Amino acid sequence: MRLAAALELRRDEMVALVGGGGKTSAMFRLAREMTEAGTLALTTTTTHIFASQIRQAPAHLLDADAQPERLRTMLAAHRHVLVTGPTNPATARAAGLTLERFRELRAWCPDVCILDEADGSRTRPFKAPADHEPVIPEETTLVIAVVGADVLGQPLDGEHVHRPERVSALSGAASGSPVTPELVARVLTHPEGGRKGVPPGARLAVLINKMDAVPDPSPARETAALLLREPAVHAVVLAAVRGPDPALEVCRR
Repeated sequence: MRLAAALELRRDEMVALVGGGGKTSAMFRLAREMTEAGTLALTTTTTHIFASQIRQAPAHLLDADAQPERLRTMLAAHRHVLVTGPTNPATARAAGLTLERFRELRAWCPDVCILDEADGSRTRPFKAPADHEPVIPEETTLVIAVVGADVLGQPLDGEHVHRPERVSALSGAASGSPVTPELVARVLTHPEGGRKGVPPGARLAVLINKMDAVPDPSPARETAALLLREPAVHAVVLAAVRGPDPALEVCRR
């Protein structure tokens, strides 16, 4: 199944992706699927994106150069445009947009699917947010919390988890203990974890990615069942975002 279909993505959706384990890949995959289905897509970030990932978009526009007519012209030509701030050579990361600019993009392109990477994870498959994140625009209609299935069974430490001390605080698990389905579900359904900053009325879905990297799907399926005990979780998708058929299983209440 296509990822956009599994997540029930609408053509004018405003999506925020949070967490770890393949947010950027998921964002660009969704943009590609939406354009293939006949709609237009804008991708951006309200935090930052690695400069090396910019090439995944067919067209890139700097925030300073973004004007309504230029953006619409680029969308008509390429169907998918990535908008970011300038790249910092010292960090090799492109800056994100302000919330005000994000609202302008929506006003300029009301019928476009906008996808926003709303926090960072330093390439770790699992995380808990810091005080200053995620940066989710209030206009967001769908929040996708991403976690890599490959973290299950790994130790709760800095090698496998971004901000492990925050994960410990939210889950009650000791540093170095195994990352279990219970631990992941507890953090992703916590108001200061995966549910942090979700606007009222927005749907919350969890994407358990990297299913192609684990030999046994049972821990991920157990995680999905635990997540769906939380009424705020709309759906859980087990996926391999880089695969030809990315959505492997869709779990709903």
